[in-house]
Amino acid sequence: MSRIPRRSVVRESGVVLLFALVLLVILLIASVALVRSSLNTSLAAGDIGFKRDLQMQAGRGIQAAENEFKSGGALASATTLDSDLASANYSSTMLPSGPNGIPTMLLNDSAWTMTGADISDATAPITDPVTHKTVATGITIRYVIDRLCTSSGAITDPSQCVISQLGQDKGGTAWMKKAGGTPQPVYRITVRVLGPHNTQTFVQQLISE
Repeated sequence: MSRIPRRSVVRESGVVLLFALVLLVILLIASVALVRSSLNTSLAAGDIGFKRDLQMQAGRGIQAAENEFKSGGALASATTLDSDLASANYSSTMLPSGPNGIPTMLLNDSAWTMTGADISDATAPITDPVTHKTVATGITIRYVIDRLCTSSGAITDPSQCVISQLGQDKGGTAWMKKAGGTPQPVYRITVRVLGPHNTQTFVQQLISE
């Protein structure tokens, strides 16, 4: 009966051990990558959830701004709309905006000149969708309304403003000759929502009275 040399057995055992160690390292790296990927996915899902919630909360700002135009609101009178009204966050002229169309005063708090109160839930407890912990930091909603006109005062020339085409055609060919065809300027409502994790959402809506 032939015998396997002892040196050969030791050498083969060493190769198997080395192979096992390399495989163990590969499995460890894969496990770490999998855990990190799972964590990143959870964080991304949480951020998307916050962003979606902020977009829904922006509706409260839109509604508050629209209420200013309704009966009893600060902007219900047509003559009031001809002048700025800081207490209603209203500008009778188009506000300077950034390249994305957001008024710069909403992008920079130091440029904010309005005096209307924010809609704030900053102290209301909310649940973090990632950690499922209750935290005492909610959201703050700020809106501004600007009339898309180049100057304040009553509109005497429709070229001064962005004019709505709805509800104006009552006969005639020129807006000054139309029965009841007073120019209806367009108003821009811009809402900024600040939320947890320093998230921000901006929503805009155009209306015409």
